[in-house]
Amino acid sequence: MNLILKSLILFVLTGYSCNLFAQETQSFNYYNSIKAFNLSKLWRDTKIHVVDGDASSIDFPEPIGFIGSNYERFYIHYISVLRDEANPYCYIVKGKTKVKDNICSFTGMITVVNAKLLKQSDDPRYKQGELTCKVDFREDSTQSGSGRIQGTLTTNFYLDKKHTIHYDTIDAVGDGYANNQCEAIWTSYKTHQRKVCNWGDFRMPNCGDLDQGAGDVSINEKYLHNGWDNFVKVYRGNKKESQKALAEENRKWWK
Repeated sequence: MNLILKSLILFVLTGYSCNLFAQETQSFNYYNSIKAFNLSKLWRDTKIHVVDGDASSIDFPEPIGFIGSNYERFYIHYISVLRDEANPYCYIVKGKTKVKDNICSFTGMITVVNAKLLKQSDDPRYKQGELTCKVDFREDSTQSGSGRIQGTLTTNFYLDKKHTIHYDTIDAVGDGYANNQCEAIWTSYKTHQRKVCNWGDFRMPNCGDLDQGAGDVSINEKYLHNGWDNFVKVYRGNKKESQKALAEENRKWWK
C-alpha cells in the first residue's frame, strides 16, 4: 500500500476512534439507576419549575405536533401516566389525539430503553440526564380515523442535590429549547396508510420547513391553513385576535 495512503487511512481511523471515545466519556449509563425513580411527572404534571434563578413555575406544556407530509397540526394530550407495577421501566398512558375536528381516545405505553447521566451540566447545582423511550399508543379502533402510533421519545431531566428527579428546564430561556421530543409513525387501522407523526414540548423534532423560528416556534406561512392559523394568531394577530386565539389554544379539548 502506498505509504501516504496508509498514513491517511490511519489518521482518519484514529481520529474517528478518538471522536467516539470523546462522545462516550461525555456521559455514563444510568439505565439501572433510573428504575428507582417514578418518571411519570416528566410527561404529565400540573406545573414545571423553571430553573432561571427566580423560582418561577409555569403550567405543564401541551405538546405541539404535526402529522403527514403536509404538516397538518396534530394535538396529543396525556390524561394520565402511571408506572407499571410489574415493570419499573414501563409507563401506562391514557390520553386523546386530535386532527382537525377528529378526536380519538388512546391507551398505550412509554417504555424506557436507555438512560444516561451527563458528566457536565449547564448548571453546576444539578446533574442533567437523558432518557430514550419507545412509544406505542393505540387509538380506539371503533372511532373514526383511528390508528396506532409507534416511535421514539427523548426526554431530558435533571437531579437536584436531594437526588430528586425533575423535568429539565435548565436551558429553558435559551434559543431552541425543547423537551419530550417524539418522532413516530401513525398507521391507520382501516387503510394501513402510514404517516410521520412528530410532537414535542415547546418545539417539534424533524419538522422540515414547518418551523422556521430560531429562538421560538415560527410557522411557515404556506402551512397556516393546515391547522396552524389559530396558533399563529396568538403571536401575530391584533390584540383582539390574539386574546381569542389564546383562549382557543388553552381550551381543554380532551374533556
